[in-house]
Amino acid sequence: MKKSEKQSAKEKEVQKKEVGFITVVDAIVGIIIAIFCLLALIGGFYLIGALFFVLVVFIFLPQRVLKFSKWLKLLIGIVGFFVLLAIMGLNLPSQESVFEIYSLNEPFILNYKDINLSMVVYNATKENKIILNGEERTSEGVFIKVNGALINLVKLPVNIGINVWIKDSQNNSYTSLGYNLGDGPLQPNLRREIFYIFEIPKQSSELKLFIKDKTKIIKVVDLEI
Repeated sequence: MKKSEKQSAKEKEVQKKEVGFITVVDAIVGIIIAIFCLLALIGGFYLIGALFFVLVVFIFLPQRVLKFSKWLKLLIGIVGFFVLLAIMGLNLPSQESVFEIYSLNEPFILNYKDINLSMVVYNATKENKIILNGEERTSEGVFIKVNGALINLVKLPVNIGINVWIKDSQNNSYTSLGYNLGDGPLQPNLRREIFYIFEIPKQSSELKLFIKDKTKIIKVVDLEI
């Protein structure tokens, strides 16, 4: 009798430890799902957020309400969490860039978080020779000089650095060979004339200038050459 009582006591102790472990894991899983519920609702995924909420309620339901084991409840909660996570991922908006098309002499805004610049492209010319860094340069192709201007729209001077490239009718991309953005920071509400130099094959045509700021919108200017 004593041995069976000791064995029974040990079994009860093991069961208590197992129940305690599952309860802790349940709580952790429930808290994680609750966090994702809030994130889904903040992100505008109201249906997914509601389903996450139902899952949270299910996880925290007392065991006496359910007709199956805690392990099965935990498994259902974890599987449901990953299913809802996958559905939310499929419904996330596309991260592809949006293109805005502009013409020559049409100003547009570049946004760099706390810095806003107004930019305009005047024209683009083909050059057989250029002066770059004080040296005359020639090319087997042709140089494209893009002329424009910038205006600083914020109240403090800003240092200028703009990501630009051009593409031709064959979708070939060309980065700038050189540029002149002026000396020193650009002062508030002042216009500064700028230019970029590109080197492209002579046969390239239908050139477009692409300008990327910190937004998902890429500005595209038809250079009309």
